Amino acid sequence: MGHATIRRVPHVHTYEQALSIHNNSKPIRGRAVEVRPLGDRRDGDTYWIRKNEDAIELVLYKTPVITFMPDGEVVLFIDGYNSVSTHQFIGHVLGVGVYGARRTTVVTINGNKFTISDKDKLRLRREGENWHVLNPTTQWGWKLNRKAVTNVRTRYGEFYKYLKGFVNLRAEEKQQHRWQPVKNYVTIPLDEFKSVFSSLLSIRGYAYMDKRGKQRMQWNPVTALQYQESSKAFLRLIDPDQPEEGKHTNFYKAALILVAKLDSETMDIRADETYAQAKHIVPLLDDVLFMFYAHDVLVRYELPMGKVSSGIYEHWMIDWEEAQA
Repeated sequence: MGHATIRRVPHVHTYEQALSIHNNSKPIRGRAVEVRPLGDRRDGDTYWIRKNEDAIELVLYKTPVITFMPDGEVVLFIDGYNSVSTHQFIGHVLGVGVYGARRTTVVTINGNKFTISDKDKLRLRREGENWHVLNPTTQWGWKLNRKAVTNVRTRYGEFYKYLKGFVNLRAEEKQQHRWQPVKNYVTIPLDEFKSVFSSLLSIRGYAYMDKRGKQRMQWNPVTALQYQESSKAFLRLIDPDQPEEGKHTNFYKAALILVAKLDSETMDIRADETYAQAKHIVPLLDDVLFMFYAHDVLVRYELPMGKVSSGIYEHWMIDWEEAQA
């Protein structure tokens, strides 16, 4: 499917027009399920039209994306297929602008933007030459609560101070590849990891601390247990209330872990040197902590009509039961 094939699909604006197209389209012979092509017969498996009681459904592959009702209402349904082909289909048939933004379909009507997510249905009605939306959906997003963020940073303030000093002390200008610009990196030799950790394999136990829900690592879903164990083990290293005699060593381990995580998602330490761009190390600590305390530091808010969530924080809030279903 593409621009060339969609051009062979007719523009449809009314129920009467859709009904006429259905009645005049001859079914393809030999099909167990009746298939009436929508437009060119050679595209019948991609675009077709069918009657569902009195409703006329314009189908893309197997999804009734556009449904014309006898009362003049038109229903848009993407069934989770937020794809270019879906957007082309809707846009061409109805003559509206359609595009995808962060797993959400956005339809532009009369200069206003309306969204369709997953199993939602957007209902339209045509009046004169213009479409009107009957049920604009509300989109929600998440943002950080500054007071809660401050509370978390304050709780772990001792390690934040240590980590910033560690980065300032160890950061050096480095050109990772000759075609890249010189940047500040923190570089950790392999022998340093070996001297601090009892086993290099033990470092990989922290690899899941910034993953949650439907996130994957090496194509395998990260489980709730992996996330909890990984995160809690890291938090024990930076706990401000731990005994003083082991605190510096644990802070040192935690700093090395953050560098290793930035170098490789799986934290598989094998190279002679492991390095991370200096400016990204403290922000990674923020991510690890705010993800663990997500229900404390994130607040839900209503987005302006037509705006779509950035998606930065959505996976932080997925419930484990839902994620592993």
